[in-house]
Amino acid sequence: MKVVSLAEVKDMLAKLGKEREELTREQKIALEHSEKAVSLSANKTKELIRKLTSMEKIGKNQAYKIADMLPKDEEDVMAIFSKETFIPSKDEIKRILEIVREYI
Repeated sequence: MKVVSLAEVKDMLAKLGKEREELTREQKIALEHSEKAVSLSANKTKELIRKLTSMEKIGKNQAYKIADMLPKDEEDVMAIFSKETFIPSKDEIKRILEIVREYI
């Protein structure tokens, strides 16, 4: 299964909508949600994910979640990692937030 960001979903569905006469109900709902929730372009999101995965302990799945949610504080970051086996240290959380702030 390929992991994609919400920004990529938005681009894919928008492109699909231009190619087809009409999107399915589920696709329309997903497109509407992505249009409301996404604040970065797909390219900026990919850059952010690359920077996050360059950190030693941040995996691809966590990087995608961070890029989709764009956490603003430590609690937001901790919520992303709440079900993970790895919990970032205070310094790692600060670094994650610094990287995210470069893009918002």
